[in-house]
Amino acid sequence: MTPEHNTALSIDSRVPHRIGFVTLLLLVSFGVIGWKLYRVQYVEHDQWTARGEGMLKRKVILPSMRGAIRDSNGEMLAHDKLLQDVWVNTQQLRDVNDVRTRLARLEGVPLLTLLRNSTEKEIIGRYRKHVAGVLVTALGDEGAKIDEKIAEMEAVLSDEKRIEFPILKGVQDEDAHAWKNTLDANYISAVTLRPLVKRFYPCAERLTHVLGYVNYEMANDENKSLPGRNVEKIIQVGREGIEAVLNDQLMGKDGFQWVEHDRKGNEIAAFRGETKTPQHGKDIWLTIDMQLQETMEEVLEEAYNCYHPKRIMAVLVEPHTGAVLGMASRPHIDRETMKGTMSNLAISSYYEPGSVFKIVAYTGALEKKLVNLKDTLNCDGGSSVLASQRINDHVNGSVSVLQAFTQSSNRAAYLLARKIGDEEYLDFVAKFGFGQKTGIELTGELPGTVWPRKSWDNLTFSRMAMGHAVTVTPLQMAMAIGAIANGGTLMKPMLIKEIRDDKGNLTQQFTPQSVRRVCSEKAATMMREAMVSVVNDPHGTGKRAAIPEITVAGKTGTSQRRSDDGRGYEDGHYCVSFGGFAPAENPQLCAIIVLDDPQAPESELYGGKLAAPIFAQLMKQSLHTISVTQAGSADSNTIAKGGVK
Repeated sequence: MTPEHNTALSIDSRVPHRIGFVTLLLLVSFGVIGWKLYRVQYVEHDQWTARGEGMLKRKVILPSMRGAIRDSNGEMLAHDKLLQDVWVNTQQLRDVNDVRTRLARLEGVPLLTLLRNSTEKEIIGRYRKHVAGVLVTALGDEGAKIDEKIAEMEAVLSDEKRIEFPILKGVQDEDAHAWKNTLDANYISAVTLRPLVKRFYPCAERLTHVLGYVNYEMANDENKSLPGRNVEKIIQVGREGIEAVLNDQLMGKDGFQWVEHDRKGNEIAAFRGETKTPQHGKDIWLTIDMQLQETMEEVLEEAYNCYHPKRIMAVLVEPHTGAVLGMASRPHIDRETMKGTMSNLAISSYYEPGSVFKIVAYTGALEKKLVNLKDTLNCDGGSSVLASQRINDHVNGSVSVLQAFTQSSNRAAYLLARKIGDEEYLDFVAKFGFGQKTGIELTGELPGTVWPRKSWDNLTFSRMAMGHAVTVTPLQMAMAIGAIANGGTLMKPMLIKEIRDDKGNLTQQFTPQSVRRVCSEKAATMMREAMVSVVNDPHGTGKRAAIPEITVAGKTGTSQRRSDDGRGYEDGHYCVSFGGFAPAENPQLCAIIVLDDPQAPESELYGGKLAAPIFAQLMKQSLHTISVTQAGSADSNTIAKGGVK
């Protein structure tokens, strides 16, 4: 008996130990739980409160509108529109707690009756079919196969792999209002409208390179109140042209609104929080006149289709202010497909200007009083000065300086440049702005090429004097000719007229800027006389630029085309141009026309035969537009503020 009694005592003695262990374990567990509760309630209170709010609160972005771009008369060239996208949330369509209430209202039966007579699957199915029918009708897809279309929409709404997606994009205001009324009337909350800002260009095929375009990019809106819950939004970023250069001015600042919703995703309007209204971007007013731009585009389009050049470019400026009134080129860019030429050829296309560049040598010689227009030059190719230069010319013997310019003598241009001297000649090239950017407010401008004296060979000087061995852009050439037209001052091209805020208040106004004086008024006057002779003289190379009852001044240009790889010249391929201004006695407009590799009989491949008539057409129509505008408004500022000079 004794052993059994000892065993019982041994077992009984372990019980208190076990109870103590369990008690200790419970105390530790409750202690840990208590500590956790303490941390949640006190130490981590703010963190858990923020998480809770984050599940119920949402920051809604109120999109800002990008500033508009207008022409000098206020015509809209680019602007934003607030559109709506229609989005579907299929997860909400599967929430039976939400769906059954809405279906009961639609069917006009008590909720308990609906629950008693239908399964959850049937309730969701009937409501989904109803939503599908409403969407098909709203999308305008009714027809003979309406049942099939509703069934297709039901299949889309049943796809559990897709939770949220748009079914219609770019809905405008009136249609968006109709959508909202339809959704409300049919007790549909799983289909919502979301705002979207889109850029529009009313003149879609006009001024493409000057305006540029925008890209739509995703960005995060930092949520400082609820860390880790940033809101993704789409922003517009300017690419190329004015859209890029003035992107910071054009961009607005989005606003926001804090909204609170219940567990079903429905907004609780009474708990709307902080709201910040969006700040819209500033409006940019250009010096461009769309009436003149439209004329230019039409003239270029016609010439492009007629001669099929690789490129055709034109620039129209007001010579006294440097205001750019029109700028265009072909081929250009299609903003919708992004096909075409991305570069603005008027500021980024190099070409050898040919005889138009002779204005440098003639202006320099007249400015330094080395010659006057009546002096004679010996253009005999066999003379000791000219023999080594192997200059082709259709002018021989002794001719006056005026006649040499009128007939575009290559030898005469070199003789005058030689009189000036190579270093001083290069100074005049620089004074006219060649070899340097004009500073226009556009992307992609190139400076052209002027070779330094140390890199010349024996023929470089003579070739440069006649417009070869040097490259320029159309805008550079237009501004150089404008310096002759306005009396000898090189102006900086002015493209931006003013900037206004979203309420129309003027925030910044731009004024004409002179770069430097190129020559005296006297030298410029003699050059204007010579350029008039190019058009009016029976032997002038620019006779086809004449306009009835208007005195035109100009200069033709023809150069053999360099290959695109820059390795040499292409036989039978030319770049032809004409630059000038009118009326010559009081210049109002200055323009350049450049055709690169036009397709025409070789006998017609000259600036005076191809480019001059295009110039005349552009100038005639543009001057007519200005005269009509001025006749209609004494306060017209089509060309420059304060009227035409």
